[in-house]
Amino acid sequence: MQRDYTLTCLTTMPREELEEFSLRMIHRLVPEEAMTELFTFEQEEVASEERMQSAKFDAMLRMTAIALSEVNLAFSESENSQQNIERMTRLLLWHFYAISFNLEQAISLKVHCNKVEKILLQAPTEAFGWVKELTELLHFYAKINDNNGLSESNQSK
Repeated sequence: MQRDYTLTCLTTMPREELEEFSLRMIHRLVPEEAMTELFTFEQEEVASEERMQSAKFDAMLRMTAIALSEVNLAFSESENSQQNIERMTRLLLWHFYAISFNLEQAISLKVHCNKVEKILLQAPTEAFGWVKELTELLHFYAKINDNNGLSESNQSK
């Protein structure tokens, strides 16, 4: 099986293996100093559980954006560089979806993978572009989840 991190690959690979490899990629792509800065919170950010959760979500989004912005450089010299860039982008976006934000309960993996393929057609190359793209992705998921909630409540009537 080719590890291209498309829907078929993600559904057949052991989750532990996906988690381990995606975490290794993030730690390879995001410098330790950046990780420390991202996950060091001011006192007002941890004043309540809600604020702490919000600060953690923001840090995870920015960490993923940094990692995604480094993929092109990290794999530009590799054999089949474009293929490797796309593969690693899919893996990191899976990590964002499944690990960072636990969206599997709300959004199907198929919906996620379809959206990722659209993103790959014009993927950002720098961190600010990825922050915007990831934020839009979360809004997309929220809209899908809201629509599913409406459908379910209408079906139960």
